[in-house]
Amino acid sequence: MNFNLQDKIIAVTGAGNGIGRAASIMLAKEGAIIIGIDKEKKSMEKLKLKIKKNLIIKIIDCTKFKEIKTNLKNIKKIDGLVNCAGIVPQGNIMDCNEEDWEHSVKTNLTSVYLMTRFFMPIFIKQKNGAIVNISSVASSIKGVPRRFAYTVTKAGIIGLTKSIAVDYAKQGIRCNVICPGTVDTPTWRKRVLNSKNPKQSKKDFNSRQIIGRVGKPEEISDLIAFLSSDRSSFVTGSVYNIDGGMSL
Repeated sequence: MNFNLQDKIIAVTGAGNGIGRAASIMLAKEGAIIIGIDKEKKSMEKLKLKIKKNLIIKIIDCTKFKEIKTNLKNIKKIDGLVNCAGIVPQGNIMDCNEEDWEHSVKTNLTSVYLMTRFFMPIFIKQKNGAIVNISSVASSIKGVPRRFAYTVTKAGIIGLTKSIAVDYAKQGIRCNVICPGTVDTPTWRKRVLNSKNPKQSKKDFNSRQIIGRVGKPEEISDLIAFLSSDRSSFVTGSVYNIDGGMSL
């Protein structure tokens, strides 16, 4: 399918790894100019080798509004925003101290709020814009053991998405959210390798999806491209599970 993203300017947070990286590559392949946002310079340099022409690198901590404003102040036009930046804190409520809680909320939820708030005046002025947020099946959709802070923040992203969709639909701004199951990303591989029994851990992760495997970042990026394009012009406030049946 041709998503017709030629010359559209799309900002992607967490662009250096995982779903953000796959989304950046997919969107650029479809002709978009990517503003790749990440705080890890090395991963962005690797992404530059892959995309080459259609990538503008911005090394930014998305939890700091001053940093966002300083580094993105010259952007006057933006067609889309894909919020992928996030972490996967583990443990239950008793494992989560105040510092862990604040870090999780800032990284997973506040970053989405700050990035969207920064670009919203441009979207409003243009009367057009497509926002795609990455949440998770572990959210208001499904409880997952030992994912307390993660689940709370990802549920918040779903609420944030629906609120923005309702408030700005008549101004030409769409906002949708994707909820993946387990996806094969560098952070997931690290969790598997750091477990007591990596072989069993991988087997357990695969079995959470009824189709018997974890997802690929590219399987998420296809939907991101659709929701960022005019082909989804009648879609807003929608929650999409891409989870191999994990939510069933």
